[in-house]
Amino acid sequence: MTSVVLFLMFTVFPALELWLIITVGEQVGAWQTVLTLVLAGILGSWLGKRAGFQVLREIFEGLRQGIPPADKLVEAGLVLVGAVLLITPGYLSDVVGLVLFIAPVRRFLAPSIKNLAWKWLLQRGLQVGPPAAGPNAPKTNPSKPPADPPHFQHPVA
Repeated sequence: MTSVVLFLMFTVFPALELWLIITVGEQVGAWQTVLTLVLAGILGSWLGKRAGFQVLREIFEGLRQGIPPADKLVEAGLVLVGAVLLITPGYLSDVVGLVLFIAPVRRFLAPSIKNLAWKWLLQRGLQVGPPAAGPNAPKTNPSKPPADPPHFQHPVA
């Protein structure tokens, strides 16, 4: 499955992008094609900053209200991916990047992506939550708070 995804990402997708750029260039001209790709990159960097700060504000507001930030963190990642896709030259990547800037689309995608990521991590042995009970489980004393981590001082150069 991974090799298919990598093949699509690094071979089929760029070939399709190149074909689209050439086709648009034949229809509207080379300079206009380059100009639209450059303007899309500028738009991507501007939208990425604007939408990124909006999602950060939503994360901090949710934290103030005691709402776990997992879905919003995934949305922030989708904003980042959208900005990178807009900055990357190509029309197909621009369309996908613009779609990721639509907040309802991000809110729809975020829970599914979060759940897929958790399943993937759990399948690879990530333990979530307190350690399992059993003979090999670390012994803890619930009445005693955990010790503070040691403070390290950097040597003076």
